[in-house]
Amino acid sequence: MENLEEVWDRLQLNEEENVSIEINLSEESGVKAKRSLVGKIISNRVISKEVVRRTMEKIWRVGKLLEFHEFRANSFIITFANPGDKNRVLGGKPWQFDNCLFVLKPFDGFTQPHKMRFDNEEFWVQMHNLPLACMNKCIGEQIGATIEKVVEVDAGEDGMGWGSFLRIRIECDLNKVVARGRTVNLQGMNMWVPFMYEKLSRMCFRCGRILHPEQGCPGEVVGAVGQFGPWLRASIVKFKKSDESRMRADEEMSGVGN
Repeated sequence: MENLEEVWDRLQLNEEENVSIEINLSEESGVKAKRSLVGKIISNRVISKEVVRRTMEKIWRVGKLLEFHEFRANSFIITFANPGDKNRVLGGKPWQFDNCLFVLKPFDGFTQPHKMRFDNEEFWVQMHNLPLACMNKCIGEQIGATIEKVVEVDAGEDGMGWGSFLRIRIECDLNKVVARGRTVNLQGMNMWVPFMYEKLSRMCFRCGRILHPEQGCPGEVVGAVGQFGPWLRASIVKFKKSDESRMRADEEMSGVGN
């Protein structure tokens, strides 16, 4: 069946259809929007709204029932009892449902549903085997910027991130191949810095993407078998002190569908 959006795009509107109607939003809708998020589960199977609601209420540990409204397949408007719960859940991204990524965004009441995009999500990326002199906020931002937008570097007040790896929170494009690492040059010497992703959801180990294009999996490069695998998932998930209040919810989340 032809895509309805393509049909609408080529319609020739008559005079009455082309008259613009001025819309005024009610104050009530604005108040509710402040307590709401929009989200989409990246999965090929259609999941029941009620199953998602009951599961996420337990994972997010909200005190009162959530309102779930489905506006497209696996796409929901989620309204919380208060803005505090909404902000806590938004700050705890990424989330999963049955091992599939559950992309969440602030409520946007001004974009048509069919134009909403859910192809970006934030992940904590662990950069391993960095020389100790490079484990700082500045270097983390330099390397992270070659992946996508750097949101935060997990470093101390002095800017240092010493430990077994350096953590960078990055807003990743889900349409792109997951970055496995970067080659860095330090004092004339090239070295490989492998990446691991905390709470990495189900992905395609054939093409290396979380989100396939509409035409499906583009397939693997000839002779490139085994280039992606579960080793991209970090076995250790760290938390900043500011994240400790979300730790219990995250631990329960990691058990759903595993």
